[in-house]
Amino acid sequence: MATRYPLEYQVSPDTIDRGLHWLTLKLKNVGNEPLSGLGVRLHSMDDYSIAVAGEGSYVDFLAPEEEADIPFRVSADLSGRVYASVEGWRADERFQWESPGIMIAVGNPAAELVSVFAMTQPYPSPGEELRCEARVRGLRSGGDLRLEFWAQQPRGAFQELATLDNLQVEAGGENSYTTTITPEQEGEYVVHAYLYDAEQRIGHATDRVYVGKVERPPLERPELPPEA
Repeated sequence: MATRYPLEYQVSPDTIDRGLHWLTLKLKNVGNEPLSGLGVRLHSMDDYSIAVAGEGSYVDFLAPEEEADIPFRVSADLSGRVYASVEGWRADERFQWESPGIMIAVGNPAAELVSVFAMTQPYPSPGEELRCEARVRGLRSGGDLRLEFWAQQPRGAFQELATLDNLQVEAGGENSYTTTITPEQEGEYVVHAYLYDAEQRIGHATDRVYVGKVERPPLERPELPPEA
């Protein structure tokens, strides 16, 4: 089980076929204080791939070292990530918690899209070239892999950046692929990477970058005591 304090967490199974399935979220309190009144939810990071049914579950009490198994119904078409959220009470204080994304493999995909990342300094200026990198991990031999980069501009246009065909990724290996974008507008850009096997989409990841200056309030100078 993975850990994000004060909870250990695991979603199983992590490989399923297409269709309707049950996933089980296992939570363990590894902290020193009891958790109570917990609203527990499982979320999809991409409903196009995996959709989670229902509004969540309730766990009344989780003592230190105690575990709970919470089932969730999902509809799966493509591999994708889910994450868990918990809110309630930790001892006498409000408590909120989220897990990182957890990959659920659907079917037998040839590869998975691990991440996409806009490699830049914070708040680049318009006209400054940005390098975008996607990482693809091979899961089995074969496959007709294609990687597409797109960018959502601040004022609505969805721009194709690059399409890379005939990718070769060995099973168990991991390759990086890059493209560039030169943003001309100020505001938030969302970079998308889509991984396809022939015409079937098997992966999607995003990253966000803000272009332009961010206004910050001036720092207040502390008042000095009067001189004696």
